[in-house]
Amino acid sequence: MIALRRSLLSNAALCAFSSFEGASFWRLWARPGLCAAVLLQTLVWPNQAVAQSPASAGPGLVIGDGEAGPSCAFLTGMGEIRWQHPGGDWLDAQGKPQGDRAFSQIKLQRGMGRPFVEMDLSSLVQRWQATPSLPRVVLLRALGAAGAGDIVDFHSKESPDRAARPMLKLELEDGSRLRLSPAADTFTDCSSLSSLGQRPELKLGGGRHVLLRFDIPEAAKVKKAVLMLTSDQQYGSAFIDIGSFALYPSYARPAQVQEGLAAKYPGDQGIASHPEVLFSADFEASDWLRQFGGWVLRGDGGVIGPQDAAPGFQALTGRALKVRIAKGENLGLDLRYKFSARGQAEPEDVYFRYYLRLGRDWQPVLDGGKLPGIAGTYGKAGWGRRKADGSNGWSLRGGFAKRPVGDRSVAELNALNFYAYHADMKDETGDPWDWSLGPTGLVRNEHWYCIEQRVKLNQPGKSDGIVEAWIDGQQVMKRSGVRLRDTKRLAIEEVWFDVYHGGVSPAPQDMHLFIDNVVIARSYIGPMRKQPGVQP
Repeated sequence: MIALRRSLLSNAALCAFSSFEGASFWRLWARPGLCAAVLLQTLVWPNQAVAQSPASAGPGLVIGDGEAGPSCAFLTGMGEIRWQHPGGDWLDAQGKPQGDRAFSQIKLQRGMGRPFVEMDLSSLVQRWQATPSLPRVVLLRALGAAGAGDIVDFHSKESPDRAARPMLKLELEDGSRLRLSPAADTFTDCSSLSSLGQRPELKLGGGRHVLLRFDIPEAAKVKKAVLMLTSDQQYGSAFIDIGSFALYPSYARPAQVQEGLAAKYPGDQGIASHPEVLFSADFEASDWLRQFGGWVLRGDGGVIGPQDAAPGFQALTGRALKVRIAKGENLGLDLRYKFSARGQAEPEDVYFRYYLRLGRDWQPVLDGGKLPGIAGTYGKAGWGRRKADGSNGWSLRGGFAKRPVGDRSVAELNALNFYAYHADMKDETGDPWDWSLGPTGLVRNEHWYCIEQRVKLNQPGKSDGIVEAWIDGQQVMKRSGVRLRDTKRLAIEEVWFDVYHGGVSPAPQDMHLFIDNVVIARSYIGPMRKQPGVQP
């Protein structure tokens, strides 16, 4: 190590050098500046062992650079959770979403050989620390009149040139200093549908944005932060202006919990008496299955009590419905609530709320599948590759996405969505409709969530139907202009409690989930209020 440091010092003696304390807003060096970078890293920024905590917010998503990492269209490739704006959502220095006031900016000159870039991120890092909901991710983008051909290639953390990889230098309020490599880095490119996080370069410009995540220790009080980048290639105009922004995904935004009729009934006690409620079930009664109108339960479902053991189970308020998809099987549950079987008119607008808990062993690493939802198949079409055409049936079941194997950024996360058979579908299989608003459709294992769905049928022959979804009272999906039917013969036939792995692929292991506090109503239901002394 001593010999290495002496060698670096002798090489660096020929280089331009600027200490951290005297660094200007940004600095560029030509090829000799790389030596200055080495000197900074070996003298000013000694290695320190730092306990780091992952940067996560909202549903627990950690912005990564693996298979489930961001792309131009998607915040995460698991479940195709979309950005609100292609290429990424950001917050500017004035707090404006998609605003133009960068936290800091630099001007990079083309043809400078190998410029070494310093960018002051102090105000952005301090904004992160003052706003826990913001992910610790900086978004870099071209500013002003940069054209489609104005592109800069920076080295990524996957670059074989270790000395050229990105680094964040921190000076703390207590006088100590740290240096951090990115925990993840990637760029969004709208010519690609997948994550580009494993590339050795980070392309910026021409509509491409660079994302870098830094896991700053929670206890660190940052006084100054400088991002160090290296570029070998610059294309296009003589100069390109680059600005820094805070990543601002939908789950980081303020969201208000929407209360519904359940707010008047703590623990759902007495909710069946509300005039808008069509059905409720809490699985406490010994004859709970009779409440579903005599439908024969198919699959592996049964009641579980608070003292009973199952992987990852904890009671919500009492007994619950336990569902198991056995290893090597597809079906976990097929249970229907048919309105006509209960002597009720088939509605044209309905809300369906249930509480869902995915067990510890819920690991959908081979395929996605289906979850409870709302349907009007009439045994003819709208499921199982029976294509809906507006006259024969439809369904809007819930769904869950395949989880990429080995991508730690989504470990123990699951992406929920709708699996839609509708009159405008192109293929014989259903269309996944993402839940990308608010906290998004991302949910964790071993947590109870309030899931609510709404379907308002279109007028026959018109595309004016509405489909909505909420998680814990926050809207995660709304789609207007939906066409499910072209005839009045189709209405809302049933709420379909469907739990199914695949597609075709069977479950790779036993997989458990739990359902409780089901309510079906003519108006929005919302989360139940806790009973005194009850902790869901």
